[in-house]
Amino acid sequence: MKKLKMILPMLAFVLAIGMSFAFVKTSAEKDYYATKYIQVPGGWATITVDCDPKNDECLVKFSNDPLETEFRVYDLKNLEMPSIGNGEIIELSGSIPTPDID
Repeated sequence: MKKLKMILPMLAFVLAIGMSFAFVKTSAEKDYYATKYIQVPGGWATITVDCDPKNDECLVKFSNDPLETEFRVYDLKNLEMPSIGNGEIIELSGSIPTPDID
């Protein structure tokens, strides 16, 4: 019993230190690679893009688009909810996606 009283506080201390390292990156570095939306002819299309959040707009273009059209990225299917980026145009592979069917 005497050994248990001495070991339990040390065990709690070691576990607390170990758990503090388990969540280091979740609060410091948010994962911005997420589902976003662009407005294409015919409606909204869902894309997955990494918008580096600075103080500018997030823009994308597609590699198979001969017109090299730039699309503004939105967090929701709402023109009043633009996604924040670093102002650089992100090139995504493929062609312009077809509009979502809602």
